[in-house]
Amino acid sequence: MLGIHFTLSERRVIAILVAINEAAKLLGISPTTLRRLEKDDVVKGYGIKVYYTPGGQRRYSTAEIEHYYLNRGFSGRFGFGSRPVLVAIDCNTSFTNKESPMHGEWDKEIAQISKLIDIAHETDTPVIFSHSYFKEDDAALQLFIKKVPGAEALPSDLASIKLDPRIKQRASDKHVYIKLFFSLYSETGLFDLLQQLECDTMIICGFSTSGAVRAMAMETIQYAIRPIIPAEAVGDRDENVHRSNLADIDKIFGDVLSVGEVARYLSDRKK
Repeated sequence: MLGIHFTLSERRVIAILVAINEAAKLLGISPTTLRRLEKDDVVKGYGIKVYYTPGGQRRYSTAEIEHYYLNRGFSGRFGFGSRPVLVAIDCNTSFTNKESPMHGEWDKEIAQISKLIDIAHETDTPVIFSHSYFKEDDAALQLFIKKVPGAEALPSDLASIKLDPRIKQRASDKHVYIKLFFSLYSETGLFDLLQQLECDTMIICGFSTSGAVRAMAMETIQYAIRPIIPAEAVGDRDENVHRSNLADIDKIFGDVLSVGEVARYLSDRKK
């Protein structure tokens, strides 16, 4: 899986070369405008080089796009705080079992999520699992299934929601339940729980990048909590959508880092 991982301040940038349509989307301009701005293999006004494949196809570096935003006042760093909580979103069989209409190809992501949860347990970092469910008499969800019919297959009985068996949990872990596509802070008790834990850093894992993960990052910063997203521990059903949303989150809402960096931060807390 390709993940966008920007840490310019630490000089640990993974450069990903993307095609013109995705580069234009990241820059907020049209592909036609992007071509028009090119001169001598550089995008004028952006300082971004144009690379070419052996077949002559244009490619652009996500690291250079990130550097452009950083210099414009975007993509700074929240950094880690001292009271982290790991939140794993929809890591249950309704989203990971291949027989479910809501599943994605997330075996690699589950392995990375499991790794971080194990480290969280070893370092006494609180772990919270959030689970989406379907409520048949909810008018908003009845409207939502017109767009995403597969959502109707999600459980309505909370007792039937099962964590993916590849993830180990502890008795001290917390579980919150949310109506599908609603805010994780809405009627779940999550905010009260985070206050009790004095959380100042939220490590967000799970599914999907363009949905609940993005929404969680956007909302969490409103409560003065640092959203941290381990790139390899979140996933989407569409790889291009996944990468674009990671880039957008990293520009404005949260710090997108590697699983290795997050693991080191958690481990270092015990030293």
